[in-house]
Amino acid sequence: MRSSSRGSAEVEAALIIPLAVLIIVGMVRLGTELFDRTAADSLKNSEAAEELVGGGRIPTESILRGRWYIK
Repeated sequence: MRSSSRGSAEVEAALIIPLAVLIIVGMVRLGTELFDRTAADSLKNSEAAEELVGGGRIPTESILRGRWYIK
């Protein structure tokens, strides 16, 4: 193997490995942000559902069946 081809492989690895790490870190960060946003939306929706049930506007059995409507 010639030294120039070995050198180009080292340069390629030096560029690809940090890029792969950045992509993986970005995917993890995006996943955690989406998880946090989903958890916040879920909390907000459950609080709204409890408000509707507490006010008597939606029967509890409709919520258990997944029917979301206002009489």
